[in-house]
Amino acid sequence: MSETMKELLIKQKENTTNKILGYAFLVVAVLGLPAAILMSPFFIILTIAGGIASFFVYFRRMSVEYEYTYLDKEIRVDRIYNVNNRKQVDTIDLNKMEILAVKGSDSLRRYANRHAAVSDYSCGENNEDTKVYELWYDGKRKIFLSLNDDFLTPIVRFWPQKVKKI
Repeated sequence: MSETMKELLIKQKENTTNKILGYAFLVVAVLGLPAAILMSPFFIILTIAGGIASFFVYFRRMSVEYEYTYLDKEIRVDRIYNVNNRKQVDTIDLNKMEILAVKGSDSLRRYANRHAAVSDYSCGENNEDTKVYELWYDGKRKIFLSLNDDFLTPIVRFWPQKVKKI
């Protein structure tokens, strides 16, 4: 068993499409309210549906963060909505890892033509603290993670041949 435990909290970049859709549904709900009162019950249903869609599409998912926990040669990924809703979305057994490299690096060239299911748990862009890494997992999946050097230290210690930092 590994003696190391690391945690990393990453805030995902805001999704512009979700923002536009959320406000569009909200506008439909607000504009539909006077029509619902004046015209017909159909517009009441439209107003309620627009308000509910706006709530679920945008306002519930307005702020998304990922928490990575490294423990016992596994990375557990939790998705956190609006700081209070947490859901475990993935457990990555690093013994099944093929390669972990910075997204777009030359080390990943031989994986370019491979087709795999994609899971994106990254913030969406590189910044001064973290870089987006591509992890090929069990020959079937490609996983994107935003990791910093401190979080990578125990992974490099156990799998130095599989982790490419450049």
